[in-house]
Amino acid sequence: VIWKLVQCSRSKREKASRVHEVIVFNELGEICAAAHMRNNGIGSQKPQMSPCCNAHCSLRNVAKIAEQIDRAVYSIDLAIFTFSSLSLADALKRALQRGVIIRIISDGEMVYCTGSQITMLAQLGVPVRVPITTNLMHNKFCIIDGVERVEEIRLLRKLKWMRPCYSIVISGSLNWTAQGLGGNWENCIITADEKLTATFQAEFQRMWRAFGRTEASQIQPK
Repeated sequence: VIWKLVQCSRSKREKASRVHEVIVFNELGEICAAAHMRNNGIGSQKPQMSPCCNAHCSLRNVAKIAEQIDRAVYSIDLAIFTFSSLSLADALKRALQRGVIIRIISDGEMVYCTGSQITMLAQLGVPVRVPITTNLMHNKFCIIDGVERVEEIRLLRKLKWMRPCYSIVISGSLNWTAQGLGGNWENCIITADEKLTATFQAEFQRMWRAFGRTEASQIQPK
């Protein structure tokens, strides 16, 4: 009984500490860019994690997204219209190195656009699917360790025990591009809400099945 109470208490504390945050990108986000460039060195792609006096700092906001990617244990499912951010691509590469399974759904017109990081990730073995349609795949969401997906991986690997993890969804108006992350007025919600993560995971699973015959590797670059 005592052990059950301890477990319950730990579970409540752990759930209370889970992320629920709205990130806003606006015209005030880049006023500290020059200082970060001097601190990081020109050409550095790693998000600045040191304290910044700018409450709207774009670089810090990008680091918050990268931080969630770095917490992934089993899976990352990304549905994104366009993706050219080197910082977030680096975070996904780190996830691959940890053994995290990544899947990407994108728009057929945008996969091969100049600067796209999706083609680079595909070359590293990340499966990418796109719809063959004149309509846009305009979603921008990322599910990390979705319950349905983690269970799917458990069954695939025939595992009886899984390392502790919890689901995160990152969603909003934000495309993962330099303009979106440092020029536009955008919003991004990061939450561990169980209903929201389950809903987004279910939609990703549905799209993944629907686009099953449209692997990006079958599409010739324009």
